[in-house]
Amino acid sequence: MARSLNLEESCFLDQYGEQPLVTARFNFYPPCPRPDRILGVKPHADASAVTFLLQDKEVEGLQFLKDNEWFRVPISPHAHL
Repeated sequence: MARSLNLEESCFLDQYGEQPLVTARFNFYPPCPRPDRILGVKPHADASAVTFLLQDKEVEGLQFLKDNEWFRVPISPHAHL
């Protein structure tokens, strides 16, 4: 994976070691009955090396912070984020 991202081949080994702990977490957020009353999830960072996200087909929600500015991630059907 490091090579495909044009990173040093050992960058993940250097960060996580030869035998990293591998865990998986699956979250499901059902449709909100009152979206007009919801502010969303507070800004946070995922504490993992890799996060896979299955986007909603209609609701844009993912954002990322770069240089103190929030950017929206557009919906990309059939993409792995």
